[in-house]
Amino acid sequence: MEHTNSISPWVRRGGPVVAVTALVMYLAVYAQWPTLRMQVDLMVYRFAGERLMEGLDLYSIGLTGKPGELLFIYPPFAAICAVPLALLNDADVRLLWLLGTVAALTYAVVRMLKSMGMRTGGALVSLAALLIGVIAWLEPMRLTAELGQINVVLLVLVVGDLLATGQSKWSGIGIGLAAGLKLTPALFIVYLVATRRIRAAVVATATFAGTVGLGFAVAPSDSTSYWLHGRFDDVNRISHDPLANTSVAGLVLRLHGSATAATIAGVVVAAAAVVIAATAYRRGQAVLAVAVVGLASAAASPFSWSHHWVWFAPLVVHLGYRAYVAGSRTAAAAMWLLCALIGGWIVATAGDTPQAGILSLRPGGIWTDILPGAYVFVLLVMLVGTVVWLWRLRDDMRLACPPIHDLEHLEVVDSGHH
Repeated sequence: MEHTNSISPWVRRGGPVVAVTALVMYLAVYAQWPTLRMQVDLMVYRFAGERLMEGLDLYSIGLTGKPGELLFIYPPFAAICAVPLALLNDADVRLLWLLGTVAALTYAVVRMLKSMGMRTGGALVSLAALLIGVIAWLEPMRLTAELGQINVVLLVLVVGDLLATGQSKWSGIGIGLAAGLKLTPALFIVYLVATRRIRAAVVATATFAGTVGLGFAVAPSDSTSYWLHGRFDDVNRISHDPLANTSVAGLVLRLHGSATAATIAGVVVAAAAVVIAATAYRRGQAVLAVAVVGLASAAASPFSWSHHWVWFAPLVVHLGYRAYVAGSRTAAAAMWLLCALIGGWIVATAGDTPQAGILSLRPGGIWTDILPGAYVFVLLVMLVGTVVWLWRLRDDMRLACPPIHDLEHLEVVDSGHH
């Protein structure tokens, strides 16, 4: 791996400015709309921890005490992990979770940049600041902070696992834990198999199985209900609003496709993404591979909220590195275009919570059904672009490193000239 601290000059000065601007913008919107600090999903996690401690079931009622509102939808293992939240008061939980989200995003970005060869120093700090600033205002990340969602925790577990320096017998544990908290990261186990990291795949699978077993040991009736009575794939427990589903299945169903077609489309996207990600990994583009698989996990899920797409973060980091370390103008244009499309720009300000991002647009007609699938279309374009780029990268690598028989031919010709 080639280590470098060379970045575009403006990033050294502009990166910290972008990060500070992003922070100030958050403080401004929190002051203008205090409801953005409520982190209601975090309170659902805390509620589940309380229910578990009191020996009550996890899935019959929600945070408001009603059977169909703000329900806990994760495996019992996630409720076990939420028990510490129940030991603190609401205000402390909200503050600590918000600070933890910032720390987790910072860790993930720095880990990704170091995995691509950047050394600790001013260049790393400046580029990380730039990327953290823009990622923080991607709509999935902004909404994750608003709701107190677990998505960044999953990102950290996967990034910390897949991009660790050197090989470890513990590789795969992070992915297994992420899948145990929320099922969709299990697609990374398939990715491990596709990249022939069989030991890590086995460890991830065993870890996931361990989380399920722990759930049965601590909360047997809840685990039976979740795993054996269909709670884990009951979309109706998540939302009854078809426009809220940003996955491939949601798009197909809104366009009047069958449930079977929706399932097949999700599987096809996931399979294609894993193949492309495995190719990216073999070309030395591990961060890009994480982005591809992560985004595919959101796309292939039967139901995905918009905040599930935090996997755009590794894509921004990959493009940012290509743009400001490798010097690719195409990558720079792609990064800023992506941030503009996925950004948390305010769409409407009616009420006590503003609507933000492209998925909040409701222009009417068929576009109202199509726009909630905008992230799917971005993913498909990204997959095509990735295939093209990897193909060109392969050709560039071949030119840089000619096959051995070509080198032997060159030596013969060269010796003939002498």
